[in-house]
Amino acid sequence: MSKQIVSTYKRGEIWWYSFTTPNKQRIRKSAKTTNQQEAKELAALEYNSCWRNEKLGDVSFHTWQEAVLLWLNEKPERKENRNMLYGLRWLDQYLGKTKLIDINKYLIDEIKKTKQISGVKNRTVNAVLQQIRVVLKCAYEHGLLDKIPPIKLLKEPTRRIRWLTEYEEKRLMVELPDHLKPIVNFALNTGLRMSNITNLKWSQVDMDRRQAWIHADESKTNQAIGIPLNQAALTIIREQQGHHREYVFTYQGNRIKNADAKGWRKAVYRAGLGDFHFHDLRHTWATRHIMAGTPLYVLQELGGWSKADTVRKYAHLLAQFLQQHAERIVTSSTNLTQNKN
Repeated sequence: MSKQIVSTYKRGEIWWYSFTTPNKQRIRKSAKTTNQQEAKELAALEYNSCWRNEKLGDVSFHTWQEAVLLWLNEKPERKENRNMLYGLRWLDQYLGKTKLIDINKYLIDEIKKTKQISGVKNRTVNAVLQQIRVVLKCAYEHGLLDKIPPIKLLKEPTRRIRWLTEYEEKRLMVELPDHLKPIVNFALNTGLRMSNITNLKWSQVDMDRRQAWIHADESKTNQAIGIPLNQAALTIIREQQGHHREYVFTYQGNRIKNADAKGWRKAVYRAGLGDFHFHDLRHTWATRHIMAGTPLYVLQELGGWSKADTVRKYAHLLAQFLQQHAERIVTSSTNLTQNKN
């Protein structure tokens, strides 16, 4: 492919690419990466797909492994998520070089049954199905697939919201290694997801305005998120100044890629917290907001949730802490009844 066919250029820190299809359609897209080589590979893959689709009318040659590579390159941090990579490796034995057009409902159901037979919970099976879904969606969006086969998830029991009490938080902080303490404390004060914290750059922080922001290509909902910083969060950030030129949270001069690695797991075990995960810090943050009287619609904005239903799982906590306000109103008929007695 000649250099003139596909061009790459930067907008801020993110690489974009553009090209003209054989049918003279102009394509301009964000590669959603800060790596130019990855942007070039993504652009070349999409151009080749357009060429075959328009010249040959054929998308049948694309494979699952191609789609996985495309999906991973959309957000480079995905390559650092060990749980995600483990799931993709497991799927590779079943899908691997399978052509995308051959991945249908029946094949997906066979994978579902195989996972169920292994004795895992429905939630684990659904995580695998969701992984298939997002990769196929990516393939569809880039023209590698004509349609996405239906993927029906298994029914899951209602999960209990796991959150830290103040006593549990103190125990965890005592056990955490020093380089993880500011990250955990920052999560408890902002509700940010782990990847958003570990990837946070100084260019995304405005100390004077007391806010930080997450770019759209770094958020789970693909929408930019503004993060108001309380005094505790500001103090944590100030303490990180001078440690690294680009990233806020680092260890021995390098960015911390995974805050839930061995140091985290050992601290959780020593603190006796049982089945407690890093993401439960976000639940803790949301629960404490509810306890403090934050309305659900405000919590939704603070947490960057795109759907109100996601926040409704905290509604039962809100009802519990509103009970004291319900007692403030006593009707006149109630007083009359009490006086007769």
